[in-house]
Amino acid sequence: MSGPNLSHQPDLFVTRVLRHAAERPDRRAVVCDGVAMTYGVLVDRAGRVAQRLQDLGFVPGGARRVGLLAANGLDVAVVVVAGHLLGVAVVPVPTVITAEAQAGMLTDANVALLFFDPDHREAAHAAVGLMAAAEPVTLVPIGTEAGHPDTSALEGWSAAKPLASPAASDRAWTSDIIYSSGTTGVPKGIVQSYQVRAAACASLARLGVGADSHILQTVGLYSNFGIGALYLTLWCGGTLLIMRKFSGPAAVATLAEWPIDMAWVAPATLIRTIESPGFDAAVAGRSCTKLCAGAPLGVDHKRRVLATWPGRLLDLYGQTETGTLSILEARSATDDKLGSVGPLIPNVLVKILDDEGRVLPPDTEGEIAGHSATMMTGYHGRADADLAAAWHDDAGRPYIRTGDIGKLDADGFLWICDRKKDMIISGGYNVFPADIERTLQGHPAVLEVAVVGFPSTRWGESPVAFVTLRDGASADEEALREWANGRVAKIQRVARVRVLAGLPAGTMGKILKRELRTRFAEAIGTLP
Repeated sequence: MSGPNLSHQPDLFVTRVLRHAAERPDRRAVVCDGVAMTYGVLVDRAGRVAQRLQDLGFVPGGARRVGLLAANGLDVAVVVVAGHLLGVAVVPVPTVITAEAQAGMLTDANVALLFFDPDHREAAHAAVGLMAAAEPVTLVPIGTEAGHPDTSALEGWSAAKPLASPAASDRAWTSDIIYSSGTTGVPKGIVQSYQVRAAACASLARLGVGADSHILQTVGLYSNFGIGALYLTLWCGGTLLIMRKFSGPAAVATLAEWPIDMAWVAPATLIRTIESPGFDAAVAGRSCTKLCAGAPLGVDHKRRVLATWPGRLLDLYGQTETGTLSILEARSATDDKLGSVGPLIPNVLVKILDDEGRVLPPDTEGEIAGHSATMMTGYHGRADADLAAAWHDDAGRPYIRTGDIGKLDADGFLWICDRKKDMIISGGYNVFPADIERTLQGHPAVLEVAVVGFPSTRWGESPVAFVTLRDGASADEEALREWANGRVAKIQRVARVRVLAGLPAGTMGKILKRELRTRFAEAIGTLP
């Protein structure tokens, strides 16, 4: 399912990073909570990690992978670059899900070594203990302990000397496998190749990123949006500023101290930043491009950002599977286009399909299918999922069906109207309603459950559960909410529970979640 070959192949990520380290070794590559690492140090540390991995039997292009279970930190960048130096795929695992879900991802990706930081020591041991692994999994601590910001556990584990030379990478090799967070059961790993990572960097660099750029990332590096900022910044030779844990005040402090010219934000982190004390003073007179993705950004929020934060606001639409498909330049958009996600970017094709896979005309709602040079290689080990997501046009070009409902207007602007898939995007993370529904169905009073995402000021979307009760049973809505939230992961917690006499259903008995969303839109409104 991989994308088309580019007529001009961009440099590989590792080639660019090595060049920057040779030409500007003292340039700051990554800064986390005020502690900086230069390109020279980054490449040296990554080379020694790569050598140690080679000593442990990891081979270029091999099927054994290394995992990451850690908050944002300098060592995360070291491990990512080490993977590229040796040609070993890296699997960043979400930190905000259950140990069972993490174990499923690690097992599925054939992770043979897991790097973890101090905050996730217990989680790492729990996840590895639950893995169905074919070989023992090595656990390696990274990061710094409290009170010792200059001493990384990774340093003591690494080889004494760096890898003599980087592997001669094949562009088709797997760079990383990204898993959606919040899922249980058999996970779907989205495979990204070295070619796709390079193509994505080359595409986004056109937005004005260069060797003197200072980019602020506000989400976790284990997400595709998070690690994408790391790839782009290091590919261009700029400086990436990250926080171990995001907070609005910390983001404002970074904006005040550093010459940030680009910020990668999800709607949740964007709103929490502009609402934090000192924001107006931190950004006054300083232009900054905001790249917003991961969840829908409402028109009112777009207007608020345009009024308070100088510089461009770019609303990106795409998926991990497709890469970026469209970009709205909000500051130059006319009022009637501000609710869209913009025109398609160069070399991207989008079709709007009906349920039978037929192409629909402009201004007609249907499923969005995208074709680009940054499409995933496929779902790891899931040929069935590849087949279900694939669609081909008359020329034989492969598209990926996104599961989102949208339309292309007569001017070529893409609009997102609804989500065919049930997935909720909360705080930039994917939350699968089925997980929450299974939990609530375990309550002795609950008969049926439907979980739907509603707009949230802080999170972009938050889950709301609609339930019916068994005959003769009774239950308080708030008590049900507390019961469920005590049994799900933090990002899966429901904001409201509504007890109904019945749930709307179609002719085949399927619950009509879109009808619930429409019926209760005014009553629930925008959640905090």
